[in-house]
Amino acid sequence: MNPVYELRHTTPLRSRIGYGLLCFGVLLGGFAASAQDKDWLLDNRNYEATFTFGGDASGLEWMRLSNGLIERRFDKSRNATTLSLKNLVTGEEMLRGVKPEAVIRVNGVSYDVGGLKGQPNYAFLTPAWIENLSVSPTAMRLQGVDSGPIKAHIDWKPVRHHAPGAVWPPKGIEVRMDYAMPEGVDVPVTVSVHYALYDGLPAMSKWITVMNHGDAPLRLDRFTSEILGVVEHGSYVDARGVPFPTPNLHVETDYAFGGMSRLNASRHSVHWGPDADYATQVNYQRETPCLLEVRPEIGPGVDIAPGEPFESFRTYLLLHDTTDRERMGLAQRRLYRTIAPWVTENPLMMHVRYSNPRAVREAIDQCAAVGFEMAILTFGSGFDIENTSETYVAQMRELAAYAEQKGVELGGYSLLASRSIDPEHDVVMPEGLSPTFGNAPCIGSAWGANYFETLHKFF
Repeated sequence: MNPVYELRHTTPLRSRIGYGLLCFGVLLGGFAASAQDKDWLLDNRNYEATFTFGGDASGLEWMRLSNGLIERRFDKSRNATTLSLKNLVTGEEMLRGVKPEAVIRVNGVSYDVGGLKGQPNYAFLTPAWIENLSVSPTAMRLQGVDSGPIKAHIDWKPVRHHAPGAVWPPKGIEVRMDYAMPEGVDVPVTVSVHYALYDGLPAMSKWITVMNHGDAPLRLDRFTSEILGVVEHGSYVDARGVPFPTPNLHVETDYAFGGMSRLNASRHSVHWGPDADYATQVNYQRETPCLLEVRPEIGPGVDIAPGEPFESFRTYLLLHDTTDRERMGLAQRRLYRTIAPWVTENPLMMHVRYSNPRAVREAIDQCAAVGFEMAILTFGSGFDIENTSETYVAQMRELAAYAEQKGVELGGYSLLASRSIDPEHDVVMPEGLSPTFGNAPCIGSAWGANYFETLHKFF
């Protein structure tokens, strides 16, 4: 008989139950030991972001960005490469392989920004391997590091006060790592990789700045601003028609559009895919989605003028400490209220079906009576924000003044998509694709510039 089928449980049931409870107790104890003293969702004081330098017995110098909830550690002595991304609440190491901090393609040539080479197996990373990794001769080299408080990248002027405790800019620390081209590469470009780690939140943001130090324009064809070789969600031999789950990270950017949720709006910049370096994965076709790349699908394909910088969009990375849907949602809400506190100003609004003055006044009165903060002249109401006639503008100004007297704001929709202007001003789509709503004008065209100027004047 095949010896596999000879295996039998001979331990008494009572002993097996006791052994199971013992294992369960060890697991719980291990988690409790690594968990924080207090739940950051209930009390996030004392989880302050810090940026520190250190070293170990092997002579490796490192830099650590940490707030007591998460930690990102870099190899300072060899190109400021990310060597660890750790969830300090659960003790979970998220990283399994070393990658560049970013990648740019300038004038048709790609360059790694930072990074180390020589990892023998991308399933995991050991201290012994780290010591033997080397800097690629073609990668951009670290030139300097700077840090300070997080700076506001937009000017927010609060209007409503639904969340009086909202703070802008967020409290935390911002780090900038500057890279230059390797010796022998005559391309006048530097890249700054920026990180922002927030106080009291297991999240950070990242973006890059590309600077042209030359006398002529440089074409930035492509960029990847975040690359992480993450520990896979699980080991799957094959998919069999079911999508692989991705690692338990919340990733999104402020380059999100064309969708009705975080997932489909971020698909243009957040990409989970297979890692070609991970040769020992369980999946036969090596298609496990465990490589995170943040990049635009197309372009940018922009010319950077001499002495000018190009700044990328920002990536936000939230490390979950659970798989519980409700707790994950609470963490995501805290993230939004930290990185974009203006979301707390969303008004309670009522859609108004007709835009004639009598109907609008009646709607304003109803809003004031029941507590709506804004009346919206909805699609199909007849409201035409592109109507610049003096009579129409005066009529809408009178309605806005009436709404203000009642403590209500007046708003309305403008239909940008779903229409065609002409071949000169409509969007040009990649081959095989079409606009979501059939037609769409190009907002970068002369028509688009005039359209937004018209809206601005009307408001």
